[in-house]
Amino acid sequence: MIALARARADELSKLSRAILYAVMLIASLSYNFAFILVDYIRPFLVRDLGMSLDSTALLYTAQGSGVLIGSFAAAPLVSRWGSRNVLVLASLCMAAVTTATLFASSFGAWAAGRFCVGVTLAASYVSTTTMLANFFAPHARARLLSINAAMFSIALLVTGSIGALVGDNGWHVLLRLGAVSPVIVALLALLSLPDDRKFCVYADAEVASDENLARGTWRDMFNGQRRWLTIACLLLAGLNFSGYQFYSGFITTYLINVRHWAASLAGLFVTIDGLGTLVGSVLWGWIADRIGRRANAVGFAITAAFIAGFLIAPRSTPLLCILEFGYAICLSASNCWGAYFAELFPVRLRPMGTALFHGGHVISLMAPLIVATVARSHSLAAGMALAPATFLAASILWWLLPETLRTSRLYRGFNAEL
Repeated sequence: MIALARARADELSKLSRAILYAVMLIASLSYNFAFILVDYIRPFLVRDLGMSLDSTALLYTAQGSGVLIGSFAAAPLVSRWGSRNVLVLASLCMAAVTTATLFASSFGAWAAGRFCVGVTLAASYVSTTTMLANFFAPHARARLLSINAAMFSIALLVTGSIGALVGDNGWHVLLRLGAVSPVIVALLALLSLPDDRKFCVYADAEVASDENLARGTWRDMFNGQRRWLTIACLLLAGLNFSGYQFYSGFITTYLINVRHWAASLAGLFVTIDGLGTLVGSVLWGWIADRIGRRANAVGFAITAAFIAGFLIAPRSTPLLCILEFGYAICLSASNCWGAYFAELFPVRLRPMGTALFHGGHVISLMAPLIVATVARSHSLAAGMALAPATFLAASILWWLLPETLRTSRLYRGFNAEL
């Protein structure tokens, strides 16, 4: 029997690419909104449902556990079933679980719900990031994936804006939005996305290849020198999530309970984070495609400086806004990881490579509890002060990894296929 020629990713029309990318942006906005939701509503869960600060920290741990399990489970499914099909399934499950949370009032129900949401978050991320890496060429991949990751910023803007609009008693509106948006994503994906299993996709060159015919496994990720890359990516992602939780995970609690600001002003700071990470996504995406993926490691070192400045700054709203804006810009340096983690591994292992980003939650699961413990014995600011050291360590580790962009001056001949 003669095998039929497969379609090629580099022969897709501009309209098809535009539609694919638009759906990916909407999907990214949906799962990023679901991801940050628990951080924003933490003080309201304490007030309205009687949870302790430690209990709300455990909600993130539950969600992170789900993300961790979902990352490792979703990658083989994406390799076998294709990115589109996994995205549809994950989105529908996310909608169902979030809807159930609307009727939950106990900590146990909330913890179970956030765990299940975490599983679907990981599956959505792995499927969308793998699809974007497969259908777009290396010279534009970091910028496109950074903008896709910038939907985290848009999610912050949406969350902060809605939070400021509905005030102290309208946080259930955010939950309802989190239940509806995944359904829209599932419908759009089912109707308009291609099946990447039926295409010749991009590897590290500017033309499509047949290298995605094979199906990768997690065992391949720990063979030979890939073991070091796999562990390093997990550690790097874990440091990123830990640093984020040490600081951003408690920023609304810090502003409301320590600095005694109104919820509307706390919402303003979330909006500032959204604007900053949006600007940073464009900036660092351009740097990653122009100078190299490793160049963005400098951004994490600057992030540490902005956090330290914020925690010791006097009560000056303009100054704190500037420091928060700078922090948010530099935090976006990691937005190129969707491209970078995929490029560090062969095409058949890309779903596993992209899964390592959220697999880093294995390191950050206890981060909120660490902050809560330090807050009890010292202060919340002391717990949040762990963030600068964490981001600085991540910056050093990132710089030690190989460069994958072949046009970069930092490139030293690395070849993921070998």
